[in-house]
Amino acid sequence: MLGYISIFIGIAIVMILMMRNWSPLIVGIAAAAVVIVLNGLPYSETMSNTYFVKFCDMFLALFPAIFSGSLLAQVFSRSGAVITIADKMANAMFKEGSSQTRKYISAILALIAVSGIVCYCGMNSLVTLIATYPIALRIMERADIPKRFVMGILTCGVYTFAMTGPGSAEIVNILAMQILGTPSYSGFYGGIVAIIVEIIVTTSLLTLMIKNDVKRGARFEYGPKDLLPIEDKPRPGFMKAFAPLLLLLLLFNFFALDIFTATMISWMVSVILFYPYLGGMSELKESVSIGGKMAFIPTGSVASIVGFTAVVQTLPEFQSMIDGIFNLNVPVGFILILSVCLIAAITGSSSSSIRIAVPLVMERCQKAGLSLAYIHRVSCFASSIIDELPWSSAVVINMEIADLKLKDGYPPIFVSSCVATLCGTAVCAIFMQLFPYLP
Repeated sequence: MLGYISIFIGIAIVMILMMRNWSPLIVGIAAAAVVIVLNGLPYSETMSNTYFVKFCDMFLALFPAIFSGSLLAQVFSRSGAVITIADKMANAMFKEGSSQTRKYISAILALIAVSGIVCYCGMNSLVTLIATYPIALRIMERADIPKRFVMGILTCGVYTFAMTGPGSAEIVNILAMQILGTPSYSGFYGGIVAIIVEIIVTTSLLTLMIKNDVKRGARFEYGPKDLLPIEDKPRPGFMKAFAPLLLLLLLFNFFALDIFTATMISWMVSVILFYPYLGGMSELKESVSIGGKMAFIPTGSVASIVGFTAVVQTLPEFQSMIDGIFNLNVPVGFILILSVCLIAAITGSSSSSIRIAVPLVMERCQKAGLSLAYIHRVSCFASSIIDELPWSSAVVINMEIADLKLKDGYPPIFVSSCVATLCGTAVCAIFMQLFPYLP
């Protein structure tokens, strides 16, 4: 019993301290320490062999992408390329005489489309998030959308349907393919319907939230750490500004370069193309310095929370919780969704939920008559319902990049990553249950 209590106490510590704006680096260590002490585990050994091993593994996995993405974002922001791209999009969206509501909807849909399409093609979600963040700020400035909504909007494109939709090149879809032996487009029609539902729900609810915030006096404002655009500064034309991003997509998707190499090449090309618009070598050196510093904090923050979840997963009670779900007397489709959600909630990782839950529940689902396509697509969508709770790695990264407080930035993320994905998962499961013979 104490093991179960310690898990919930650890999660409560993470949630409360994160809401109070404690550093995730300290939060992860504190929560892990409480779980270790309550279960009578050897503190030093567990921290060294479990917590910090997973901390280092995650840091190693994340830092190259975040570092290279930060460098690229710095050059784009300082050169004015961000303004060029964002204004081109805004001018196409915001027609003369458009109502404010239409501007909100247009901005949301445009940013969802841009970030979602790029990620759908296989671009690393972190690099996409970092690269599109300054573009999103500029478009939101033109539409006068309060900044706290930026990560909620980008999350819909970066972390929801782009990871879980049919044909996606992201890790969640790939893991399901490997485990089930299914093609990437399994559950195609159910997945497409679910994607449409997610976008509609996200756009509708965020538009209502934005209008309510604006009625209370909220307006767009850049944060203290954001680079403010200089309107009268010379900047590259649209094709030149877009070229490094296009190169990044080509190198990663068609030439199969790893994301770090592809991003660094794109960064070097952007330096060459945009150098006339930078303030000389001194500003370039400053951009590299700041980009490097900005990469350490979010990487370490995520690694710390992952270390905590690694400690939790060593407890036998964790496995008992998983086993308990499989013994529930409910429809097997619900068991599939629930088991994936539970692991996603504890680990804060959609990929971990697929990797752990699907092999455990696959046989039971097949015996109950569910197709592999159903298991594949529904589990993918279910993995993103509650993988972005306040202590998850994605939320920690989002808050650090945008320099937002959790209480301000998380509600819009909750709408796009939890509410919309719950609706999408339910629609996908029902659609595929009603039309089992569709691919």
